[in-house]
Amino acid sequence: MKLLKLHIQDEFRSLHEGFSIDFHKDMDSMDTFQPFCFAGLNGSGKSNVLEALASIFYHLEFCVSKFRPQNFDKHFKRHISTPDAYTLQYLIGKNNGDSYTLTNFYKVTINKTNHHNKAKDNEPKLFIQEYPYDDTVEKKEIPMLSSEYNEEAAEAKNYLPDLVVAYSSGENETLSLPFIKNRLINFDKYCEDFKENIIFDEPESSLIYIDEGMSQAVLLAALLFEDEKTLKPLKKELGILKLQSFTLHFNNKLLETTDIKPLLEHVEDIIERLKKCTTSWHEKKNDVINTGDETYSVLSLDFYVDEATKTAFKRHFSTSFELFRFFQVLYELNSNIVPENIKEEVYSSQGFYTKSKLPVAAPLDTVFHFLDYKILKKIKGKKEPKALLLREFSDGEQQFLHTIGICLMLKERRTLLLLDEPETHFNPSWRAKFIKILNDSIYAGRLKNLPNGDINVHLLKDVILTSHSPFIISDCMPNNVIFFDRHKVTELVEAKSAKELEFNTFGTSVETILDELFDYNQSIGDWSNEELLKIQFDSIKTETDKNELKKKLRVLGPSIEKDLVLAKLNRLELKG
Repeated sequence: MKLLKLHIQDEFRSLHEGFSIDFHKDMDSMDTFQPFCFAGLNGSGKSNVLEALASIFYHLEFCVSKFRPQNFDKHFKRHISTPDAYTLQYLIGKNNGDSYTLTNFYKVTINKTNHHNKAKDNEPKLFIQEYPYDDTVEKKEIPMLSSEYNEEAAEAKNYLPDLVVAYSSGENETLSLPFIKNRLINFDKYCEDFKENIIFDEPESSLIYIDEGMSQAVLLAALLFEDEKTLKPLKKELGILKLQSFTLHFNNKLLETTDIKPLLEHVEDIIERLKKCTTSWHEKKNDVINTGDETYSVLSLDFYVDEATKTAFKRHFSTSFELFRFFQVLYELNSNIVPENIKEEVYSSQGFYTKSKLPVAAPLDTVFHFLDYKILKKIKGKKEPKALLLREFSDGEQQFLHTIGICLMLKERRTLLLLDEPETHFNPSWRAKFIKILNDSIYAGRLKNLPNGDINVHLLKDVILTSHSPFIISDCMPNNVIFFDRHKVTELVEAKSAKELEFNTFGTSVETILDELFDYNQSIGDWSNEELLKIQFDSIKTETDKNELKKKLRVLGPSIEKDLVLAKLNRLELKG
Protein backbone atom coordinates (compact mmCIF):
# COMPACT_ATOMS: atom_id res chain seq x y z
CA MET A 1 0.00 0.00 0.00
CA LYS A 2 1.25 3.47 -0.87
CA LEU A 3 -0.51 6.72 0.07
CA LEU A 4 -0.78 9.33 -2.67
CA LYS A 5 -2.87 12.24 -1.37
CA LEU A 6 -5.12 13.41 1.46
CA HIS A 7 -7.30 16.46 0.92
CA ILE A 8 -9.48 17.50 3.87
CA GLN A 9 -12.53 19.53 2.85
CA ASP A 10 -13.87 19.85 6.39
CA GLU A 11 -12.02 21.19 9.42
CA PHE A 12 -10.34 18.49 11.53
CA ARG A 13 -8.57 19.38 14.79
CA SER A 14 -5.97 21.99 13.82
CA LEU A 15 -6.20 21.11 10.12
CA HIS A 16 -8.25 23.73 8.30
CA GLU A 17 -10.80 23.22 5.55
CA GLY A 18 -8.84 22.76 2.33
CA PHE A 19 -5.74 21.29 3.99
CA SER A 20 -3.92 19.02 1.56
CA ILE A 21 -0.87 16.78 1.74
CA ASP A 22 0.84 14.88 -1.06
CA PHE A 23 2.60 11.62 -0.30
CA HIS A 24 4.35 9.44 -2.90
CA LYS A 25 4.98 11.24 -6.20
CA ASP A 26 7.80 9.14 -7.67
CA MET A 27 6.55 5.68 -8.60
CA ASP A 28 10.07 4.47 -9.37
CA SER A 29 11.09 4.72 -5.70
CA MET A 30 8.03 3.00 -4.21
CA ASP A 31 9.69 -0.42 -4.08
CA THR A 32 12.32 0.84 -1.63
CA PHE A 33 11.89 1.71 2.04
CA GLN A 34 11.01 5.40 2.18
CA PRO A 35 8.99 6.23 5.29
CA PHE A 36 7.32 9.59 5.71
CA CYS A 37 8.62 11.68 8.57
CA PHE A 38 6.37 14.50 9.75
CA ALA A 39 8.42 17.18 11.49
CA GLY A 40 7.52 20.49 13.06
CA LEU A 41 7.18 22.34 16.33
CA ASN A 42 4.72 21.21 19.00
CA GLY A 43 1.16 22.09 18.03
CA SER A 44 1.98 22.39 14.32
CA GLY A 45 -0.61 19.72 13.34
CA LYS A 46 1.63 16.83 12.30
CA SER A 47 -0.04 14.28 14.62
CA ASN A 48 -3.46 15.43 13.38
CA VAL A 49 -2.78 13.84 9.98
CA LEU A 50 -2.18 10.46 11.64
CA GLU A 51 -5.37 10.95 13.65
CA ALA A 52 -7.33 11.86 10.50
CA LEU A 53 -6.11 8.75 8.66
CA ALA A 54 -6.94 6.49 11.62
CA SER A 55 -10.41 8.03 11.92
CA ILE A 56 -11.08 7.75 8.17
CA PHE A 57 -10.12 4.07 7.98
CA TYR A 58 -12.13 3.33 11.14
CA HIS A 59 -15.25 4.81 9.52
CA LEU A 60 -14.60 3.01 6.23
CA GLU A 61 -14.08 -0.32 8.01
CA PHE A 62 -17.52 -0.17 9.58
CA CYS A 63 -19.17 1.06 6.40
CA VAL A 64 -18.07 -2.16 4.66
CA SER A 65 -18.10 -4.64 7.56
CA LYS A 66 -20.71 -7.36 7.97
CA PHE A 67 -20.99 -6.82 11.73
CA ARG A 68 -21.88 -3.83 13.88
CA PRO A 69 -23.25 -4.08 17.45
CA GLN A 70 -26.80 -2.84 17.96
CA ASN A 71 -25.79 -0.18 20.49
CA PHE A 72 -23.03 0.97 18.12
CA ASP A 73 -25.48 1.75 15.31
CA LYS A 74 -27.08 4.47 17.44
CA HIS A 75 -23.85 6.45 17.15
CA PHE A 76 -22.47 5.30 13.79
CA LYS A 77 -23.79 6.96 10.64
CA ARG A 78 -22.56 6.01 7.20
CA HIS A 79 -22.97 9.61 5.99
CA ILE A 80 -21.18 11.24 8.94
CA SER A 81 -17.49 10.80 9.71
CA THR A 82 -14.58 12.69 11.25
CA PRO A 83 -13.32 14.44 9.15
CA ASP A 84 -16.67 14.70 7.39
CA ALA A 85 -15.47 15.62 3.89
CA TYR A 86 -12.24 14.47 2.26
CA THR A 87 -10.54 12.83 -0.70
CA LEU A 88 -8.04 10.06 -0.02
CA GLN A 89 -5.94 8.36 -2.71
CA TYR A 90 -3.57 5.42 -2.45
CA LEU A 91 -2.22 2.45 -4.38
CA ILE A 92 -2.92 -1.06 -3.13
CA GLY A 93 -1.77 -4.46 -4.37
CA LYS A 94 -4.27 -6.86 -5.91
CA ASN A 95 -4.99 -9.93 -3.81
CA ASN A 96 -5.10 -12.23 -6.83
CA GLY A 97 -2.01 -14.36 -6.27
CA ASP A 98 0.06 -12.55 -8.90
CA SER A 99 3.38 -10.92 -8.09
CA TYR A 100 3.29 -7.57 -6.31
CA THR A 101 4.51 -5.04 -8.86
CA LEU A 102 3.11 -1.57 -9.41
CA THR A 103 1.51 -2.68 -12.67
CA ASN A 104 -0.49 -5.12 -10.55
CA PHE A 105 -1.78 -2.45 -8.15
CA TYR A 106 -5.05 -0.53 -8.08
CA LYS A 107 -5.27 3.19 -7.57
CA VAL A 108 -8.00 3.74 -4.98
CA THR A 109 -9.83 7.06 -4.65
CA ILE A 110 -12.26 7.58 -1.77
CA ASN A 111 -14.52 10.63 -1.81
CA LYS A 112 -16.63 11.73 1.15
CA THR A 113 -18.84 14.83 1.01
CA ASN A 114 -21.13 16.56 3.51
CA HIS A 115 -22.97 19.16 1.40
CA HIS A 116 -25.73 17.04 -0.22
CA ASN A 117 -29.31 17.17 1.05
CA LYS A 118 -29.76 13.39 0.99
CA ALA A 119 -27.79 11.50 3.63
CA LYS A 120 -27.07 8.66 1.18
CA ASP A 121 -25.30 11.09 -1.18
CA ASN A 122 -22.88 12.01 1.62
CA GLU A 123 -21.74 8.43 2.22
CA PRO A 124 -18.13 7.66 1.21
CA LYS A 125 -17.65 6.36 -2.32
CA LEU A 126 -14.72 4.17 -3.36
CA PHE A 127 -13.35 4.02 -6.91
CA ILE A 128 -10.58 1.84 -8.34
CA GLN A 129 -8.46 2.36 -11.42
CA GLU A 130 -6.06 -0.02 -13.16
CA TYR A 131 -2.47 0.82 -14.13
CA PRO A 132 -1.34 3.30 -15.53
CA TYR A 133 -3.98 5.22 -13.51
CA ASP A 134 -4.54 7.96 -16.07
CA ASP A 135 -7.46 9.24 -18.16
CA THR A 136 -7.12 6.30 -20.56
CA VAL A 137 -8.30 3.94 -17.80
CA GLU A 138 -11.88 4.02 -16.58
CA LYS A 139 -12.62 4.48 -12.88
CA LYS A 140 -14.90 1.83 -11.44
CA GLU A 141 -17.08 2.44 -8.37
CA ILE A 142 -17.00 -0.40 -5.84
CA PRO A 143 -20.04 -1.16 -3.62
CA MET A 144 -19.58 -0.27 0.06
CA LEU A 145 -22.66 -2.06 1.40
CA SER A 146 -22.41 -5.55 2.87
CA SER A 147 -24.72 -8.31 1.62
CA GLU A 148 -28.45 -8.14 2.46
CA TYR A 149 -28.23 -10.43 5.50
CA ASN A 150 -24.65 -9.46 6.39
CA GLU A 151 -23.16 -12.83 5.47
CA GLU A 152 -20.42 -11.06 3.49
CA ALA A 153 -18.53 -7.81 3.92
CA ALA A 154 -18.91 -5.25 1.14
CA GLU A 155 -16.75 -5.70 -1.96
CA ALA A 156 -14.92 -2.47 -1.06
CA LYS A 157 -13.35 -4.28 1.92
CA ASN A 158 -10.93 -5.88 -0.58
CA TYR A 159 -9.54 -2.45 -1.46
CA LEU A 160 -8.88 -1.25 2.10
CA PRO A 161 -5.57 -1.98 3.85
CA ASP A 162 -5.25 -5.43 5.42
CA LEU A 163 -3.94 -3.71 8.54
CA VAL A 164 -3.88 -0.19 9.96
CA VAL A 165 -1.47 -0.35 12.89
CA ALA A 166 -0.85 2.57 15.24
CA TYR A 167 1.57 3.19 18.07
CA SER A 168 2.10 6.28 20.21
CA SER A 169 4.81 6.77 22.79
CA GLY A 170 2.58 9.17 24.72
CA GLU A 171 -1.07 9.50 25.68
CA ASN A 172 -2.47 10.48 22.28
CA GLU A 173 -6.14 9.79 22.98
CA THR A 174 -7.27 11.23 19.67
CA LEU A 175 -5.12 8.74 17.76
CA SER A 176 -6.11 5.80 19.97
CA LEU A 177 -9.88 6.54 20.03
CA PRO A 178 -10.85 4.66 16.82
CA PHE A 179 -8.86 1.68 18.05
CA ILE A 180 -10.51 1.74 21.50
CA LYS A 181 -13.93 1.71 19.82
CA ASN A 182 -12.74 -1.08 17.56
CA ARG A 183 -11.78 -3.27 20.54
CA LEU A 184 -15.24 -2.94 22.06
CA ILE A 185 -16.82 -3.83 18.72
CA ASN A 186 -14.56 -6.88 18.38
CA PHE A 187 -15.63 -8.01 21.86
CA ASP A 188 -19.32 -7.66 21.00
CA LYS A 189 -18.81 -9.56 17.74
CA TYR A 190 -17.10 -12.39 19.62
CA CYS A 191 -20.01 -12.62 22.06
CA GLU A 192 -22.72 -12.49 19.38
CA ASP A 193 -20.94 -15.12 17.25
CA PHE A 194 -20.70 -17.33 20.33
CA LYS A 195 -24.41 -17.00 21.07
CA GLU A 196 -25.30 -17.74 17.44
CA ASN A 197 -22.91 -20.74 17.30
CA ILE A 198 -20.92 -19.12 14.49
CA ILE A 199 -17.46 -20.65 14.10
CA PHE A 200 -14.73 -18.45 15.58
CA ASP A 201 -12.71 -16.35 13.16
CA GLU A 202 -10.08 -13.65 13.65
CA PRO A 203 -11.31 -10.03 14.04
CA GLU A 204 -12.96 -8.65 10.92
CA SER A 205 -11.52 -5.16 11.34
CA SER A 206 -8.03 -4.19 10.18
CA LEU A 207 -7.36 -1.76 13.05
CA ILE A 208 -4.69 -2.68 15.63
CA TYR A 209 -3.38 -0.36 18.36
CA ILE A 210 -0.14 -1.40 20.06
CA ASP A 211 -0.31 -0.49 23.74
CA GLU A 212 1.48 -2.20 26.64
CA GLY A 213 -0.66 -5.34 26.60
CA MET A 214 -0.62 -5.74 22.83
CA SER A 215 3.12 -5.08 22.65
CA GLN A 216 3.73 -8.05 24.96
CA ALA A 217 1.77 -10.22 22.52
CA VAL A 218 3.69 -8.83 19.52
CA LEU A 219 7.06 -9.50 21.13
CA LEU A 220 6.10 -12.98 22.32
CA ALA A 221 4.95 -14.03 18.85
CA ALA A 222 8.19 -12.71 17.33
CA LEU A 223 10.46 -14.42 19.87
CA LEU A 224 8.69 -17.75 19.39
CA PHE A 225 8.59 -17.74 15.59
CA GLU A 226 11.48 -15.72 14.17
CA ASP A 227 14.95 -17.14 13.57
CA GLU A 228 18.20 -15.93 15.12
CA LYS A 229 19.19 -13.89 12.06
CA THR A 230 15.87 -12.04 12.04
CA LEU A 231 16.13 -11.27 15.76
CA LYS A 232 19.74 -10.06 15.50
CA PRO A 233 18.89 -6.36 16.25
CA LEU A 234 17.37 -7.41 19.61
CA LYS A 235 20.56 -9.20 20.59
CA LYS A 236 22.90 -6.52 19.28
CA GLU A 237 21.12 -3.45 20.65
CA LEU A 238 19.41 -4.81 23.77
CA GLY A 239 21.44 -7.86 24.71
CA ILE A 240 18.36 -10.11 24.48
CA LEU A 241 19.51 -13.72 24.29
CA LYS A 242 16.22 -15.60 24.44
CA LEU A 243 12.69 -15.82 25.75
CA GLN A 244 13.02 -17.84 28.94
CA SER A 245 9.50 -18.37 30.27
CA PHE A 246 5.95 -17.04 30.43
CA THR A 247 2.53 -18.00 31.74
CA LEU A 248 -0.85 -17.49 30.10
CA HIS A 249 -3.50 -17.00 32.78
CA PHE A 250 -7.21 -17.40 31.99
CA ASN A 251 -10.20 -16.53 34.16
CA ASN A 252 -12.97 -18.29 32.24
CA LYS A 253 -15.71 -15.75 32.93
CA LEU A 254 -19.32 -16.34 31.97
CA LEU A 255 -20.60 -14.79 28.77
CA GLU A 256 -23.24 -12.97 30.80
CA THR A 257 -24.17 -13.09 34.47
CA THR A 258 -27.41 -14.86 33.52
CA ASP A 259 -25.70 -17.25 31.08
CA ILE A 260 -24.02 -20.53 31.91
CA LYS A 261 -21.65 -20.34 28.91
CA PRO A 262 -18.01 -19.56 29.83
CA LEU A 263 -16.49 -16.98 27.48
CA LEU A 264 -13.53 -19.13 26.45
CA GLU A 265 -15.69 -22.05 25.36
CA HIS A 266 -15.95 -20.34 21.95
CA VAL A 267 -12.18 -20.78 21.39
CA GLU A 268 -11.76 -24.05 23.27
CA ASP A 269 -10.07 -25.77 20.33
CA ILE A 270 -7.39 -23.05 20.09
CA ILE A 271 -6.71 -23.22 23.83
CA GLU A 272 -6.28 -26.97 23.38
CA ARG A 273 -3.64 -26.19 20.75
CA LEU A 274 -1.89 -23.93 23.27
CA LYS A 275 -1.95 -26.72 25.86
CA LYS A 276 -0.03 -28.92 23.41
CA CYS A 277 2.79 -26.33 23.44
CA THR A 278 3.06 -26.01 27.23
CA THR A 279 5.65 -27.27 29.67
CA SER A 280 2.81 -27.78 32.16
CA TRP A 281 -0.71 -26.57 32.81
CA HIS A 282 -3.23 -26.72 35.60
CA GLU A 283 -6.92 -25.91 35.84
CA LYS A 284 -9.17 -25.26 38.80
CA LYS A 285 -12.79 -25.94 37.98
CA ASN A 286 -15.50 -23.68 39.39
CA ASP A 287 -13.37 -21.60 41.73
CA VAL A 288 -15.50 -19.29 43.88
CA ILE A 289 -14.09 -15.79 43.82
CA ASN A 290 -14.04 -13.97 47.15
CA THR A 291 -15.30 -10.71 45.66
CA GLY A 292 -18.77 -12.15 45.04
CA ASP A 293 -20.74 -15.21 44.11
CA GLU A 294 -19.32 -15.44 40.59
CA THR A 295 -18.06 -18.91 39.79
CA TYR A 296 -15.71 -19.82 36.96
CA SER A 297 -12.72 -21.97 36.05
CA VAL A 298 -9.13 -20.74 36.24
CA LEU A 299 -6.54 -22.06 33.80
CA SER A 300 -2.77 -21.46 33.83
CA LEU A 301 -0.53 -22.52 30.95
CA ASP A 302 3.17 -22.50 31.86
CA PHE A 303 5.92 -22.34 29.25
CA TYR A 304 9.64 -22.82 29.87
CA VAL A 305 10.90 -22.01 26.41
CA ASP A 306 13.35 -24.17 24.48
CA GLU A 307 13.60 -25.26 20.85
CA ALA A 308 10.94 -27.93 21.41
CA THR A 309 8.53 -25.20 22.61
CA LYS A 310 9.13 -23.15 19.47
CA THR A 311 8.68 -26.20 17.26
CA ALA A 312 5.37 -26.98 18.98
CA PHE A 313 4.08 -23.44 18.41
CA LYS A 314 5.07 -23.60 14.73
CA ARG A 315 3.24 -26.91 14.42
CA HIS A 316 -0.01 -25.61 15.92
CA PHE A 317 0.04 -22.00 14.59
CA SER A 318 0.92 -21.27 10.97
CA THR A 319 2.60 -17.86 11.53
CA SER A 320 3.58 -15.43 14.27
CA PHE A 321 0.71 -13.23 13.09
CA GLU A 322 -1.87 -15.98 13.61
CA LEU A 323 -0.63 -16.39 17.18
CA PHE A 324 -0.61 -12.63 17.74
CA ARG A 325 -4.18 -12.31 16.41
CA PHE A 326 -5.36 -14.89 18.92
CA PHE A 327 -3.66 -13.00 21.75
CA GLN A 328 -5.40 -9.87 20.42
CA VAL A 329 -8.77 -11.63 20.72
CA LEU A 330 -7.94 -12.75 24.26
CA TYR A 331 -6.99 -9.21 25.28
CA GLU A 332 -10.20 -7.85 23.80
CA LEU A 333 -12.18 -10.27 25.96
CA ASN A 334 -11.03 -8.18 28.92
CA SER A 335 -13.66 -5.69 27.74
CA ASN A 336 -16.18 -7.93 29.52
CA ILE A 337 -16.07 -5.51 32.48
CA VAL A 338 -17.21 -2.51 30.38
CA PRO A 339 -20.93 -1.79 31.02
CA GLU A 340 -23.24 -1.05 28.08
CA ASN A 341 -23.74 2.59 29.11
CA ILE A 342 -19.96 3.19 29.10
CA LYS A 343 -19.67 1.55 25.67
CA GLU A 344 -22.27 3.96 24.32
CA GLU A 345 -20.33 6.89 25.79
CA VAL A 346 -17.16 5.66 24.09
CA TYR A 347 -18.92 5.12 20.74
CA SER A 348 -20.20 8.71 20.80
CA SER A 349 -16.92 10.18 22.09
CA GLN A 350 -14.84 12.65 20.08
CA GLY A 351 -11.58 11.67 21.75
CA PHE A 352 -11.14 13.67 24.92
CA TYR A 353 -10.90 11.87 28.29
CA THR A 354 -12.28 8.71 26.67
CA LYS A 355 -9.73 6.34 28.14
CA SER A 356 -10.50 7.49 31.68
CA LYS A 357 -14.15 6.45 31.20
CA LEU A 358 -13.15 2.80 30.79
CA PRO A 359 -12.87 0.72 33.96
CA VAL A 360 -9.41 -0.62 34.77
CA ALA A 361 -9.50 -4.37 35.28
CA ALA A 362 -7.89 -5.94 38.34
CA PRO A 363 -6.22 -9.34 37.67
CA LEU A 364 -9.32 -11.16 38.95
CA ASP A 365 -11.53 -9.23 36.53
CA THR A 366 -9.54 -10.03 33.40
CA VAL A 367 -10.31 -12.96 31.16
CA PHE A 368 -6.64 -13.16 30.11
CA HIS A 369 -3.24 -11.81 31.11
CA PHE A 370 0.44 -12.72 31.00
CA LEU A 371 2.41 -13.72 34.10
CA ASP A 372 6.13 -14.30 34.73
CA TYR A 373 7.11 -13.05 31.27
CA LYS A 374 10.91 -13.44 31.54
CA ILE A 375 13.60 -12.67 28.99
CA LEU A 376 17.25 -13.69 29.32
CA LYS A 377 19.34 -10.55 28.88
CA LYS A 378 23.06 -9.84 28.74
CA ILE A 379 23.79 -7.05 31.21
CA LYS A 380 26.79 -4.82 30.50
CA GLY A 381 29.45 -5.27 33.17
CA LYS A 382 28.04 -8.65 34.27
CA LYS A 383 29.56 -12.01 33.35
CA GLU A 384 26.32 -13.96 33.47
CA PRO A 385 23.07 -13.02 31.69
CA LYS A 386 20.05 -12.32 33.87
CA ALA A 387 16.40 -13.30 33.47
CA LEU A 388 14.34 -10.10 33.65
CA LEU A 389 10.61 -9.55 33.65
CA LEU A 390 9.58 -7.57 30.60
CA ARG A 391 8.35 -4.83 32.95
CA GLU A 392 11.92 -4.46 34.27
CA PHE A 393 13.16 -3.21 30.90
CA SER A 394 13.63 0.55 30.56
CA ASP A 395 11.06 2.69 28.72
CA GLY A 396 13.48 3.06 25.81
CA GLU A 397 14.11 -0.68 25.61
CA GLN A 398 10.39 -1.43 25.65
CA GLN A 399 9.78 1.18 22.94
CA PHE A 400 12.51 -0.42 20.84
CA LEU A 401 10.93 -3.86 21.31
CA HIS A 402 7.46 -2.58 20.38
CA THR A 403 8.62 -1.15 17.08
CA ILE A 404 10.75 -4.08 15.96
CA GLY A 405 8.08 -6.58 16.98
CA ILE A 406 5.40 -4.75 14.98
CA CYS A 407 7.56 -4.71 11.84
CA LEU A 408 8.46 -8.40 12.09
CA MET A 409 4.84 -9.55 12.18
CA LEU A 410 3.53 -7.55 9.19
CA LYS A 411 4.79 -10.11 6.65
CA GLU A 412 2.97 -9.89 3.28
CA ARG A 413 0.02 -7.84 4.58
CA ARG A 414 -0.90 -4.56 2.89
CA THR A 415 -0.29 -2.28 5.83
CA LEU A 416 -0.44 1.35 6.87
CA LEU A 417 1.78 1.89 9.92
CA LEU A 418 1.18 5.07 11.97
CA LEU A 419 3.92 5.82 14.53
CA ASP A 420 3.47 8.89 16.72
CA GLU A 421 6.88 9.92 18.11
CA PRO A 422 8.08 6.32 18.43
CA GLU A 423 11.60 7.28 19.54
CA THR A 424 10.98 9.60 22.50
CA HIS A 425 12.70 7.31 25.04
CA PHE A 426 15.65 6.42 22.79
CA ASN A 427 19.24 7.46 23.41
CA PRO A 428 20.92 9.38 20.54
CA SER A 429 22.61 6.23 19.23
CA TRP A 430 19.28 4.41 18.86
CA ARG A 431 17.67 7.45 17.25
CA ALA A 432 20.46 7.48 14.67
CA LYS A 433 19.82 3.78 13.93
CA PHE A 434 16.02 3.84 14.07
CA ILE A 435 15.16 4.20 10.36
CA LYS A 436 17.69 1.55 9.34
CA ILE A 437 16.35 -0.85 11.99
CA LEU A 438 12.77 -0.21 10.77
CA ASN A 439 13.86 -1.06 7.24
CA ASP A 440 15.81 -4.15 8.31
CA SER A 441 12.97 -5.42 10.53
CA ILE A 442 10.25 -5.07 7.87
CA TYR A 443 12.50 -6.80 5.33
CA ALA A 444 13.58 -9.53 7.78
CA GLY A 445 9.93 -10.26 8.64
CA ARG A 446 9.02 -11.08 5.03
CA LEU A 447 7.82 -14.55 4.08
CA LYS A 448 10.80 -16.46 2.74
CA ASN A 449 11.38 -19.28 0.23
CA LEU A 450 8.13 -18.73 -1.66
CA PRO A 451 7.65 -20.63 -4.97
CA ASN A 452 7.77 -17.42 -7.03
CA GLY A 453 10.53 -15.79 -4.98
CA ASP A 454 10.43 -13.35 -2.07
CA ILE A 455 7.77 -10.63 -2.04
CA ASN A 456 8.96 -7.02 -2.11
CA VAL A 457 7.45 -6.18 1.27
CA HIS A 458 8.24 -2.47 0.95
CA LEU A 459 5.66 -2.14 -1.84
CA LEU A 460 3.01 -3.47 0.54
CA LYS A 461 3.76 -1.13 3.45
CA ASP A 462 3.55 2.57 4.05
CA VAL A 463 5.05 4.04 7.20
CA ILE A 464 4.26 7.48 8.58
CA LEU A 465 5.98 8.68 11.72
CA THR A 466 6.07 11.97 13.56
CA SER A 467 9.34 13.04 15.11
CA HIS A 468 11.36 15.96 16.45
CA SER A 469 14.61 14.01 16.13
CA PRO A 470 17.13 15.41 13.61
CA PHE A 471 18.77 11.95 13.53
CA ILE A 472 15.59 10.42 12.13
CA ILE A 473 15.03 13.30 9.70
CA SER A 474 18.62 12.85 8.48
CA ASP A 475 17.82 9.27 7.42
CA CYS A 476 14.72 10.25 5.40
CA MET A 477 14.64 11.46 1.79
CA PRO A 478 13.67 15.14 1.22
CA ASN A 479 10.55 14.06 -0.71
CA ASN A 480 9.39 12.20 2.39
CA VAL A 481 10.19 14.70 5.13
CA ILE A 482 7.06 16.83 5.51
CA PHE A 483 7.58 19.95 7.58
CA PHE A 484 4.53 21.38 9.37
CA ASP A 485 4.36 25.06 10.16
CA ARG A 486 1.77 27.81 10.45
CA HIS A 487 1.44 30.53 7.84
CA LYS A 488 2.79 33.79 9.25
CA VAL A 489 -0.33 35.77 8.24
CA THR A 490 -3.28 33.32 8.24
CA GLU A 491 -1.83 31.01 10.95
CA LEU A 492 -3.24 28.05 9.00
CA VAL A 493 -1.29 24.77 9.03
CA GLU A 494 0.99 24.28 6.02
CA ALA A 495 2.68 20.99 5.13
CA LYS A 496 5.61 21.19 2.72
CA SER A 497 8.19 18.60 1.82
CA ALA A 498 11.84 19.36 2.50
CA LYS A 499 12.32 19.14 -1.28
CA GLU A 500 9.76 21.94 -1.76
CA LEU A 501 11.73 23.93 0.81
CA GLU A 502 14.86 23.19 -1.27
CA PHE A 503 16.52 21.42 1.63
CA ASN A 504 18.15 18.00 1.23
CA THR A 505 17.61 16.21 4.53
CA PHE A 506 19.18 12.86 3.63
CA GLY A 507 22.61 12.58 5.27
CA THR A 508 22.51 16.18 6.50
CA SER A 509 24.09 16.96 9.88
CA VAL A 510 22.00 17.29 13.01
CA GLU A 511 23.07 20.92 13.51
CA THR A 512 22.05 21.92 9.97
CA ILE A 513 18.63 20.24 10.32
CA LEU A 514 18.01 22.00 13.63
CA ASP A 515 18.91 25.33 12.05
CA GLU A 516 17.00 24.90 8.76
CA LEU A 517 13.80 23.21 9.98
CA PHE A 518 13.48 24.23 13.62
CA ASP A 519 15.23 27.63 13.52
CA TYR A 520 17.53 26.47 16.30
CA ASN A 521 21.11 27.46 15.50
CA GLN A 522 22.81 26.23 18.67
CA SER A 523 24.50 22.89 19.24
CA ILE A 524 24.16 23.21 23.04
CA GLY A 525 21.34 23.93 25.48
CA ASP A 526 20.16 27.43 26.34
CA TRP A 527 21.40 27.36 29.95
CA SER A 528 25.00 26.50 29.07
CA ASN A 529 24.88 28.85 26.07
CA GLU A 530 23.88 31.68 28.42
CA GLU A 531 27.26 31.33 30.15
CA LEU A 532 28.92 32.14 26.83
CA LEU A 533 26.54 35.00 26.04
CA LYS A 534 27.37 36.66 29.40
CA ILE A 535 30.99 37.22 28.35
CA GLN A 536 31.79 40.95 28.02
CA PHE A 537 34.70 41.04 25.59
CA ASP A 538 35.13 44.83 26.12
CA SER A 539 36.01 44.20 29.77
CA ILE A 540 38.95 41.92 28.88
CA LYS A 541 41.98 44.25 29.03
CA THR A 542 44.98 42.03 29.74
CA GLU A 543 46.38 38.56 29.01
CA THR A 544 45.73 37.78 32.68
CA ASP A 545 42.01 38.59 32.19
CA LYS A 546 41.92 36.33 29.12
CA ASN A 547 43.59 33.41 30.90
CA GLU A 548 41.23 33.74 33.88
CA LEU A 549 38.23 33.58 31.55
CA LYS A 550 39.65 30.49 29.80
CA LYS A 551 39.93 28.76 33.18
CA LYS A 552 36.26 29.52 33.89
CA LEU A 553 35.25 28.11 30.50
CA ARG A 554 36.72 24.71 31.39
CA VAL A 555 33.47 23.89 33.17
CA LEU A 556 31.86 23.70 29.70
CA GLY A 557 32.40 20.69 27.47
CA PRO A 558 33.51 20.90 23.84
CA SER A 559 31.09 22.59 21.41
CA ILE A 560 31.06 24.78 18.32
CA GLU A 561 29.82 27.69 20.45
CA LYS A 562 32.70 27.35 22.93
CA ASP A 563 35.22 27.04 20.08
CA LEU A 564 33.96 30.30 18.55
CA VAL A 565 34.34 32.12 21.88
CA LEU A 566 37.87 30.75 22.36
CA ALA A 567 38.80 31.74 18.81
CA LYS A 568 37.58 35.29 19.43
CA LEU A 569 39.54 35.42 22.69
CA ASN A 570 42.71 34.30 20.92
CA ARG A 571 42.31 37.05 18.32
CA LEU A 572 42.25 39.78 20.98
CA GLU A 573 45.42 41.87 21.08
CA LEU A 574 45.98 42.65 24.76
CA LYS A 575 48.62 44.06 27.05
CA GLY A 576 50.69 41.57 29.04
